[in-house]
Amino acid sequence: MNSSMKVADIIEAYNTGTRKEYDIFLSKLAYSQIESSKLVLYLRELRECISLLDKDHEILVGLLLKVDWPDRETKVVKEYQLFFLNLMSAHTSYLQAGLKMIVKHFWAKCDKKHKPDKESRMKDSLRFGNVHKILSAVVKIVPMTPTLLIPLLVKNFPFIMLHTYCQECYVRNLLEITKYIPQERKSILDIIVDRMINIDVHASREDINAAEGNEEEEMEEDSAIFDMDDSGLCEDGECSPKMSHEMANKLDVLMNIVLGYIQSECCPTGQLAWEATKKLYKEFLYVFDRTILPTTLNHVQFIMFYLCSFKQPICEGFIDYLWKKFQDPNTQTIFRQSAVGYIGSLLSRATFISVSTLKVVINLMVTWIHGYLDQASADAVQADITRHRPFYSACQAVFYVFCFRQKEIFEMKKGYKWAESLNFQRIVTSRLNPLRVCLPIVVKTFASLTRMHQIAFCDTIIQKNERCMLPMLAPSTSYSDSTEVSNLLDFFFPFDPYLLVRSRSYIAPFYREYSGSLQLDEEKADTEEEDDFLPKETVPDVPIPDFTSGKSTTDFMQYGVSPGFKNL
Repeated sequence: MNSSMKVADIIEAYNTGTRKEYDIFLSKLAYSQIESSKLVLYLRELRECISLLDKDHEILVGLLLKVDWPDRETKVVKEYQLFFLNLMSAHTSYLQAGLKMIVKHFWAKCDKKHKPDKESRMKDSLRFGNVHKILSAVVKIVPMTPTLLIPLLVKNFPFIMLHTYCQECYVRNLLEITKYIPQERKSILDIIVDRMINIDVHASREDINAAEGNEEEEMEEDSAIFDMDDSGLCEDGECSPKMSHEMANKLDVLMNIVLGYIQSECCPTGQLAWEATKKLYKEFLYVFDRTILPTTLNHVQFIMFYLCSFKQPICEGFIDYLWKKFQDPNTQTIFRQSAVGYIGSLLSRATFISVSTLKVVINLMVTWIHGYLDQASADAVQADITRHRPFYSACQAVFYVFCFRQKEIFEMKKGYKWAESLNFQRIVTSRLNPLRVCLPIVVKTFASLTRMHQIAFCDTIIQKNERCMLPMLAPSTSYSDSTEVSNLLDFFFPFDPYLLVRSRSYIAPFYREYSGSLQLDEEKADTEEEDDFLPKETVPDVPIPDFTSGKSTTDFMQYGVSPGFKNL
């Protein structure tokens, strides 16, 4: 390349059919180790002839978009940003390729051996800052940018098997975009949650508990060899705990980021920003309705749990949304069942839900149940889980909530009278026979508590149901393996104990664990277990949760996901 020729002259010569100098110029740009001073010179001269870079020069522009500029000296970064903005302004045909280049820079090193230290994180932060500066400027000068950007953010999301740090950086960058493209925040949150769901379904509670249990055993065996305070165990540079289950660890990191983002948006100055909180809740509710509600999950749904903790109207609004979803006969049955499951689990687990709110919601649910029984009596219908699934789901949710909150209920003034007014006896003795369909552990616990408080008597019905089941069992078949299990309500309680160790700090202050005890009835014949879950009189109903191990020693009311409720 002739050093006396300017870039504009080279391009003009190429346009007239002379390629030699042009090809030499392309080879220089393709060289990854190009000197900063030369790169600055080329970029400056290209800005002066930006109008010449039409579609005939796609190869040249493509090489310029491949330049690794965010990590270079300040003078290179500034010159590249100016060139890029001029190019996008003059030739919007390059916008798609330009945005793809920007999104690619949201990635970090993603190999499994890479453990980011403080220095590498600072370098990445500086690089990401340079990229966001150029993207925010493009958004201002090219209005169609968000339309093209959102599909690219979806397409370029790191594959879930890539390193945790790569996932972390990408999610942080997506949340940063919401600061200067706020109108697309709902879409960006949807992208993030959708990917978190993909990770969540690969991290079952059983697998997480098994992995953490194995880790505890290894720690005990190797305690004399390894120093657990060694910073080498810290993946994120801040020595936060790392989970043994790979997918759970990734989900934990992302949940920690998202919950932290919610906190910063709702309480930017330490005080609740009510309008901002309402707006964020509505956006997450859209995401919940589209991606979370239809899927059986273990942890992602706690985003809504945490949002509800900020203020009572948010919680009440979420319950109202779920109740309307449940009542709507046009909603698919599986979604109605899921909605009432969320209501029951939230009422049971959330410490921020007052007894007064609890009474209002339970009254609504029980009124609906009795109305359903009125219609069922008129039609002389019989028990049928397929036909009456919403009814059974509502009954089980009510039974479940009563088991969790019964102590508070009976400590209320006129609490016993209110509990009597629910007329549980009519529900359990109805032809639809919910005690036969609901999960056995819920039935047993509910029967014990209602008998203890003398507001309903379920034992005779339970025994009759058990006798009806027995002929269906093969001689060598256990109850759990029998065909009758398929006639149980496939149900899950979305707010079962939270197992992720980093992000648990956002959930723990608002979470209630069940305190109860499985006891044996010595008066029963043979060695068969008593059907009842009886509460310990000496144990508080709302103990201090043990969040150090990720498991509860007292929470006997965690059921997890029923196998019958498929991931949709």
